[in-house]
Amino acid sequence: MKTEVCDVVVVGFGNAAQAAAFAAYQAGAKVIIIEKAPENKRGGNTWHSHGAQFRHCHNGIADEKPLLPHVPESEWAKIKIEPYTQDDFYADLMRVTRGRSIPELAEMLVRESYPTVRWMRESGVEFDILYGGAVPDKEGNFRWHHGASFIHSKDGGAGLVTGWHRVLKKHNIDIRFETGAAKLVTDEKGGVTGLVCLTPDGYIQINCKSVVLACGGFQANPAMRVQYLGAGWDVAKCRGSSYDTGDGHIIAQEIGAQVVGHWGGAHATPIDADAGEYEGGFLDPETRRHRTHRYAWTWGIMVNTLGKRFIDEGEDFHAYTYAKTGQEIVKQPSAVAYQVFDQKMMEAVGRQKYSGCVEVKADTLKELAEQLEINVDGFLQTVEEYNAGCLNDRPFNEVTRDGLATKGVTPPKTNWATKIDKGPFVAYACTGGLTFTFGGLRVDPNCQVLNKLNRPIRGLYAAGEITGGFFYYNYPSGSGLTRGAVTGRVAGRSAAA
Repeated sequence: MKTEVCDVVVVGFGNAAQAAAFAAYQAGAKVIIIEKAPENKRGGNTWHSHGAQFRHCHNGIADEKPLLPHVPESEWAKIKIEPYTQDDFYADLMRVTRGRSIPELAEMLVRESYPTVRWMRESGVEFDILYGGAVPDKEGNFRWHHGASFIHSKDGGAGLVTGWHRVLKKHNIDIRFETGAAKLVTDEKGGVTGLVCLTPDGYIQINCKSVVLACGGFQANPAMRVQYLGAGWDVAKCRGSSYDTGDGHIIAQEIGAQVVGHWGGAHATPIDADAGEYEGGFLDPETRRHRTHRYAWTWGIMVNTLGKRFIDEGEDFHAYTYAKTGQEIVKQPSAVAYQVFDQKMMEAVGRQKYSGCVEVKADTLKELAEQLEINVDGFLQTVEEYNAGCLNDRPFNEVTRDGLATKGVTPPKTNWATKIDKGPFVAYACTGGLTFTFGGLRVDPNCQVLNKLNRPIRGLYAAGEITGGFFYYNYPSGSGLTRGAVTGRVAGRSAAA
């Protein structure tokens, strides 16, 4: 078997892996990056990221300006954002994970969030303002609700992958595509000393001081999905890369790595029912046209094929519920649901960019149900009961949790509950799109992988979606890419040291 030597091998080529590779290089290491996918499919789930958002702590505009040096002062004058403190971020993370996020990892993610995005910008990654998360007011200003992500990478997920790739090539860091991780090499004490890789020409062994596993979750592995997520998940649609098949989990566990986290949980969000089986983030993955996310359900109601509601659509802003809502859709008959709106809400729906999807429109609710081919009587009864429960005791306000709730309706709607009564009525078919899995390898705050005795495995680090213990049940939007960049930077520095 052919052998090579370097200091650090990074497995994967998404945001976490790219951050790890550059951080290790900055720390003086000779780095080799291996990526199972061909170059034209590079980037893992990062490439398919919808908004490519980075949730991070900040003290307002003064902290944001260094991240966006191209934005003129005239534009800043129209922007209204509140500070988002470390306490805010930590509280949001703990709230949506039901207090299960491992505190030392949650604290590391929160603490390092702003320094990491600042480091990314200084390294050459470019950001833009996430205007898709803002609501314009009558004075021409833009307002973000508290905790909404404010920045995203330029040109989305593809732009992030390309930006990092440009940085890595500028510094002549060795990148090997169509090269997959096959086996970790260990010494008699259990420390990692190398990696066996599968290439188009056969196996090679790279001997090294450290390996960083940053090759994603197991969401593209149907067998592992059924094993850990449960029945029906083997046929669920996958929003992201078809190459994230759990290879890192498998080879790490073979040498005794400890697993942790919510192995029965995953980020699964509402996407268009016509999305592809894989790379379902786009209706046309080849041209990257028309995003499939369907995030406007909070402004209307969502019903299944029986015509029945099944969640509290107004529980919170979609940024705090979208990652779990897809799982609820998968549980419905045929894993399909329908988002229903009346004309009062269509302006708000339009801000969620539903272009490219099939819109079903009818003058009456009965005609709408018939066109959807769902249970007509069940649907009409649902809407009647829902409308009767809408209190209309305060104005609708999409930039706050407005408390406009229902009474005597099951399930309730906690916010943004307005009657479905002004035609023509519109509906969109959606399903649950699996983004990434929550269960992973246990790491310490240095992102070193722990063994089953709770001790660090010498020479083995992990970053990004392969790490467990950060997210349970749900996650705050924009924290996935931040987790990837933070853990990548920490893992790269630690591996080089």
